[in-house]
Amino acid sequence: MLIELSVRNLAIFEDVRVPFAPGLNVVTGETGSGKSILVEAIRLALGEKADPVAVRTGEAEAEVTALFDLSRRVELRESWEEAGFPWEDELVLRRVIPASGRARAYFNGRPVAQSALAELAPQLVEMVSQHGVPFLLSRAAALAVIDEFSGTVPQAQEARRAYRRVGALRRQADEAAARGGSARAQIESLDYRIAELSRAALVPGEEEELAAAHAVLRNASKVQAALRDAEEALSSSEHSAASTLSYAVTRAREASGVDPRLGELVERLRSLHSELQELARDLVSRAARVTVEADRREQIEERLSEIRRLKRKYAKETPELIAHLDELRAERGSLDAALEEERRVRDALRVEEEGCLAGAVALCERRKKGAEKMAAAVEKELSRVALAGARFRAVVESRAPAADSLSASGLDEAELLFCANPGQDLRPLSQTASGGELSRVMLALRNASSRGRTGRTMVFDEIDTGIGGRVAERVGARLKDLGGSAQVVCVTHLPQVAAFADSHLLVAKATGKGIVTTSVKPLSKQDRIVELARMISGTEVTGEARAHARELIERAAGG
Repeated sequence: MLIELSVRNLAIFEDVRVPFAPGLNVVTGETGSGKSILVEAIRLALGEKADPVAVRTGEAEAEVTALFDLSRRVELRESWEEAGFPWEDELVLRRVIPASGRARAYFNGRPVAQSALAELAPQLVEMVSQHGVPFLLSRAAALAVIDEFSGTVPQAQEARRAYRRVGALRRQADEAAARGGSARAQIESLDYRIAELSRAALVPGEEEELAAAHAVLRNASKVQAALRDAEEALSSSEHSAASTLSYAVTRAREASGVDPRLGELVERLRSLHSELQELARDLVSRAARVTVEADRREQIEERLSEIRRLKRKYAKETPELIAHLDELRAERGSLDAALEEERRVRDALRVEEEGCLAGAVALCERRKKGAEKMAAAVEKELSRVALAGARFRAVVESRAPAADSLSASGLDEAELLFCANPGQDLRPLSQTASGGELSRVMLALRNASSRGRTGRTMVFDEIDTGIGGRVAERVGARLKDLGGSAQVVCVTHLPQVAAFADSHLLVAKATGKGIVTTSVKPLSKQDRIVELARMISGTEVTGEARAHARELIERAAGG
């Protein structure tokens, strides 16, 4: 609800504070007094583009400040916070318009872009004038009206939240799919390298051991020949060391038979002969083994070739290759995690889309039923504001129930159709209704759909142009009724409308010392009678006009 509007140095407004009350606030004043400037000040506070020409002559800047009570508008909190604005029950909007340079906007003291403020403004105040009712002309707004009438605002809000969740998951799914695609592209190469290094089963120090063994095997024939020659020299040749030593043992034994003291030498020779024979047998055995192990040479060469190939390929030593295999396995695990994340997000998206779609289908059904009932209710209201015979339809168009068809509004779009005269075709409201008709359609629409939605503010700028008499009274009565569920500000030149005011504001212009100033003041009951009498009779207020004014006020009050 708009609590107060402060205007400084705007056109003929020098320094004015305008209090607003709940219910119907009527603004009256003589032609040229500044009523339109007051409305323009509200528009400026809400983010409308500012014209430096509007700055009061001789002043450096104009300033407009609007104070709102949002304690009963908690439904705005979500969109507020989405837009990056902290929620508070009290809101101060301020615009500063310099005589030269760019205008500035402030949201609770925080600088804000004029465009951002303008986007939020329609949620705060609905501006209705003969020059157009932008709110009624957008499909999104039409759907919002249907939701209000149908009681589906909570479901519509949940549909928006669900679609945001779907959107967030779709972005996550796209990112996860990109990571998954990259993982799949890497996995084949990674698996090949892991398999290659795993098959190699490298062991630290193996290459050195194999190289030493290979060196032995490469000279196997030389080793074998040398061992056999050594054996022959020791044992198997005609003049071997064994035969010579055997002869020495025989001769020494003969000597010991003569001199028993030589027995020790005989034993030593016999022991040496036995050792020599054992050594000869070892040489034969070792030579035989060299012959058997030579068959492994090709295997060792193949193994060494594989180890050295891997070292060249990866440019790493064996210990580094072993560590690299662990790294590859860890990387493979992370790629598996990316694929699992892709599956998880895809499954979560599917579940969220199904839930969002089910909610959208149910919302669609309720909207269509509500739109049919709303048409009858609005036509009834139209007859009360001098548009009897006018036809009105709210059309809900739904896309095929598929995940790709979802939007923030579910599956639906809406359009308001209108026909002012019998026999004419229904056409979009923006194409058929005149300015005055648009204002009254808005009044009818809001009276039909706004019950129980307190805190909303609506500004009607001369909605009553082109009507009078009993019709004007009916328009005033409907504005009064609307004031029961919303705050209404109505600029009017008709006493029949002004009589219904809960709060009556008079805009008055005065000239002093060659300077024109404007004041805005709330009127007491007696002041209201005088103002309505002026509106009835003109500059000269007659007793008859006062009596008529009093009668209008009493009739409006139900007296």
